Amino acid sequence: MDTPKRPRGGPRQPDAPTPAERQRACRARLAAAGRAPRVQRIIDDRFDSKTQVIVERAFFEEQRRNLHNALLKIELLDEARARIDRRNSSLEGELKRLEQLHTISLKEIVLLKQSLAIKK
Repeated sequence: MDTPKRPRGGPRQPDAPTPAERQRACRARLAAAGRAPRVQRIIDDRFDSKTQVIVERAFFEEQRRNLHNALLKIELLDEARARIDRRNSSLEGELKRLEQLHTISLKEIVLLKQSLAIKK
């Protein structure tokens, strides 16, 4: 029968300090000795509503400008597309008219060739 592996170190004492308590005691010893404790990172949990609102307001103003510019571009592109569609429809009509003229001309040429063939 396998016994579970024991954890490293000795058994935990009931009155042993937590890591946070040990760090707090270490900082107190350093401060009592006149040495400044080494601080890795300072976290400021305070919330400044004035700057937070200004930052968010600036962000939203920028997003609003970007959205407005994008909508203007879309509107301009829609107008250009409508203009191109109108131009395409007029060109298609012109092309159909020219095709009809070409067809009529070809028919006339064929008729003229046939009438020439008959006269010879």
